[in-house]
Amino acid sequence: MIINIMITKVMIMQFYNREKELALMRLLKESSPSFLVITGKRRVGKTELIRQFIKDQRSVYLFVDSNKSIDILMDEFNQVIKEKLELPDYIKVDTPENFLAYITSYEHDLVIAIDEFQRFLKVYPSFITQLQKYWDMKPDNCKVFLIVSGSSIGMIRKIFIEAQAPLFKRADNIMTLRPFTIRETFAMLDDLGIKKMEDKLNLYFLFGGTIYYYRLFEKYQCKGFHDALEKLVFSDLAPLKDEVRDILIEEFGKEHSTYFEIISAISQGKCSMSEISEMTHVSASSLSPYFYDMIDILGIIEHRIPVTDDRKKSKRGRYFLKDNFFRFYGRFIYPMLSQYMAGNYVSLTEKVLQEWQSYTGKIFEDTVRDLIVEKIGSDYPEIGSWWNRKGDEIDILGIDRKNKKALVVEIKNKKLTQNEARDILKLNFGKTKLIKEISEMDFKVGIAARQIENSEQLENEGFLVWELGDLL
Repeated sequence: MIINIMITKVMIMQFYNREKELALMRLLKESSPSFLVITGKRRVGKTELIRQFIKDQRSVYLFVDSNKSIDILMDEFNQVIKEKLELPDYIKVDTPENFLAYITSYEHDLVIAIDEFQRFLKVYPSFITQLQKYWDMKPDNCKVFLIVSGSSIGMIRKIFIEAQAPLFKRADNIMTLRPFTIRETFAMLDDLGIKKMEDKLNLYFLFGGTIYYYRLFEKYQCKGFHDALEKLVFSDLAPLKDEVRDILIEEFGKEHSTYFEIISAISQGKCSMSEISEMTHVSASSLSPYFYDMIDILGIIEHRIPVTDDRKKSKRGRYFLKDNFFRFYGRFIYPMLSQYMAGNYVSLTEKVLQEWQSYTGKIFEDTVRDLIVEKIGSDYPEIGSWWNRKGDEIDILGIDRKNKKALVVEIKNKKLTQNEARDILKLNFGKTKLIKEISEMDFKVGIAARQIENSEQLENEGFLVWELGDLL
């Protein structure tokens, strides 16, 4: 009997685009003792960066589990270190004092990485102040390269950056990992076999630049956007089915449902304090602590003001989700959670596809704004979006007060005919009259879209024109 066996080849996703970070880590390693802090929001690739760096190094990787007591955690650290360094039984590093004394006096090349370091604030706050003491007293022959990482950006700031922080100025460098840019994401998708612009855009609108989700995309052998929705989100065994809920529960415990409500409100276009309060059970006066947590700890929300306003005085601030998957979850899953948990994936997928064009308009606008600011931001010291209380908005307003020039740009998530483009440019001229700061300035008007018919003709007439393909 002949048995045919089919073997599916699964490619291992390569490590992307952290060469500058790795170069800095190698430099610090060569000049040990050194102390590096790595921060950045969840799923951005901090742990993967550490693993990539230590794979060819004599190293110890340790993880701080906030559900464990300090005694259990130190027993675990003791076992890992003794195994990795082949220590004799009489050497004990099973208390914070013994552990810190040992690693800060180690005389041989060694990388020690402590992941989710900020959780010591919950598990055993004294560990942090003890580290300060032992690091300050380390002998000259210490050869340890200590790396600590953490996802809670606000907590890392309290430990290392604020003036009264216990480890203020102890780190040689504080490295903040950013999500991948759209260009970097597209390059990665190219390597994964995704070549169509529309598929790339939709995947970016779904996952943003968070590398973890693309690793799942590859692991589950997704072929494109629709496949990713089905395999990663809308199925009983989808790895991202509980992603947002699990993160919120881990960070905020019993209060996670309140954060869910706020995320959902913002993802549905509610941006002001009053609008968000109306869609949640939280009064406007009580929202600030929740915003602090999601801005400074999770890094998923940002607060914007009109570009012409004073940041300290403005009362026109708005809140926006800057994590695409949280935005997706808040828009399409949380409001329909009963259906989602019941497994009504077909109807939910249909809803996503029906509303996708309108839903992604704001994400497209944010993405293109960033690309344009990157291209021309140096020409306009003040650049960003603008709005007033009457409902008038400008997608990009650039101001150069010194040279008395300004720029007004509208962004559209569609292909435009030339007549449509001209109507928008005419509207932009009208909007310039709304802003007193630019009333006596020379100004240009512009437009950005997926594609614009006869864009060269508009440029020859003095308009600024950007198509998505050119920006990328």
